[in-house]
Amino acid sequence: MTRALAAVALLALSACAVGPKYQRPETPAPQAWRYTLSADEARSIADLPWWEMYRDPQLEALIDEALLANQDLRIAAARVAQYRALVGVAAADFYPQFGLGASGSYGQQTAQNYVPGQGASGAFALNLGMSWELDIWGRVQNATDAARAELLATEEFRRGVILALVADVAQTYAELMELDVELEVARRNTVTRQNTLDLFTTRSLGGVGNDLEVNQARADLAVTAAAIPATERAIALKEGKMGVLLGRPPGPVARAQAPVQQIAPALPMGVPAALLERRPDIRRVENQLQAATANVGVAVANRLPKLSLDGVIGFAGPSMGTLFSPTGLVGSIGAGLLAPLFTGGRLASQEEAAWAVMDEWVAAYRQQVINALREVNDAAVSVRKLGEVAAQQEMQVVASKNAERLARLRYDGGVSNYLEVLDAQRSLFSSELTLAQTNRDQLVALINLYRALGGGWQEKGTAAKAHGPAPAGAPPPTIPPTPATIPATTSTPARG
Repeated sequence: MTRALAAVALLALSACAVGPKYQRPETPAPQAWRYTLSADEARSIADLPWWEMYRDPQLEALIDEALLANQDLRIAAARVAQYRALVGVAAADFYPQFGLGASGSYGQQTAQNYVPGQGASGAFALNLGMSWELDIWGRVQNATDAARAELLATEEFRRGVILALVADVAQTYAELMELDVELEVARRNTVTRQNTLDLFTTRSLGGVGNDLEVNQARADLAVTAAAIPATERAIALKEGKMGVLLGRPPGPVARAQAPVQQIAPALPMGVPAALLERRPDIRRVENQLQAATANVGVAVANRLPKLSLDGVIGFAGPSMGTLFSPTGLVGSIGAGLLAPLFTGGRLASQEEAAWAVMDEWVAAYRQQVINALREVNDAAVSVRKLGEVAAQQEMQVVASKNAERLARLRYDGGVSNYLEVLDAQRSLFSSELTLAQTNRDQLVALINLYRALGGGWQEKGTAAKAHGPAPAGAPPPTIPPTPATIPATTSTPARG
């Protein structure tokens, strides 16, 4: 027995794993972002926790609620638990498998089938069986590595859900705040237009004005008055969307009374290479590529001979009384070698399919990186350029207010008619709405930049307790984390 165990240990030590070794594919990445302030600004906006970025207690409360109650996030957490269990399923093949068996039979002759010299007969057995496949080609190791990579992919998926959830809550909140501004502008302008209509109606009844002025004022009032229910409808729909994100039925959403300026004055985004370590979607696809690479090793090992050990130890006897006697002890140990000779091309096709899946994930990884770089670039450009647009529109609003005030003074002084005042009011109404929408777009662009950079959505407080580690933290300690740097000369795993 000792010699047999020594031989097994020697064979295990000399095991040769087959299949490709994972290497991160080369991906195109610029040395620096197109829109940054300076090269020495190393800290990224993506490293900021969301509660430091927004500084809005109402928004913080909504995000906390979403992290606790959102159903998509709970689905993602359950999926992580599922794949964590599957790692245990794959790793179980490393160990011997034991089973307990028992059997018994008893026979008695009758007068009709009596055979002289043969009486009652019985056979009873109780045994412990063992089987163990020796992982000489690394099949079990590769299968376990694939399961671990799948687990990491689901964890990154969960982090991606958190990233999208917080960004969606923040964006919906920003859109609600902008709609509140639109509603306030529409109500204020409606009051002004109503006063104008009342004035023109009084003048017309007094014989000073005319019906043309009255109808023009009534038409302008209808435009602003119609904007009120339209905006209220948009607010209700947006609050319904927020309810889904918060995991609760549609209803009013508490928010600040006035928009809070959230636009960051600077965009130090770090180096583009760091994007590969931050974005959950990129890391998820890379984990899937690692799993596909390990599955190639499984497919290659399936075409090679399998060596297994089998053993049985137990008791056997003709009766229950003799079953556990010293003479009833039985046992055996053996080894088996099974090599596939002809499978109709099934195993070769499975290996070819595994290589194709790996090639698919290589392309998916590179495409994901390219899309991520584009998203960061688009969001950074939008933040910068929308800021410039907003600055000009703020001057337009100021000028429109002055124009409306001067037009009213000219009308009161009898220098011009009231059509000039109406034109100035229309211009002011339009410019105020446009500025509110641009401010919203700029804030949404900043949220998209934060999302595109893939960082900063750390869970805190009760949300962290409910859903585990912070998204920006390291993977589980039992699984090696993604490398911290991008190798300069890595390539796609080669066949052979």
